[in-house]
Amino acid sequence: MVDAHRTFVIVGGGLAGAKAAETLRSEGFTGRVILICDEREHPYERPPLSKGYLIGNEARDSVFVHEPSWYAQAKIELHLGQPAVHLDRAAKSVRLGDGTSVHYDRLLLATGAEPRRLDVPAPTSQ
Repeated sequence: MVDAHRTFVIVGGGLAGAKAAETLRSEGFTGRVILICDEREHPYERPPLSKGYLIGNEARDSVFVHEPSWYAQAKIELHLGQPAVHLDRAAKSVRLGDGTSVHYDRLLLATGAEPRRLDVPAPTSQ
């Protein structure tokens, strides 16, 4: 195929990043797919994390988008625990926290959002 020598980098290891990698493979992309995630865990879904796992109703593995072995079977290269710290659009590269640079032909930024705590004093009991 035409894309066999192309590299698609996905920055963001949440649901969107994992599903983008899955879609690339299911749509027939045969090149390298690299998923970069600053968390050390495999991509997981946050709603099941808080609604099932943390309250003790679901097993830990239930929150993962895919079984950990799926990534190797689908030939998705994972860079877990490696934040993307610099993007060089001209050179088409992403530098990771450990200094490694990853070249890409196509890039998807799927970093999602991070909840922010409201900085207000806690209510006092009466």
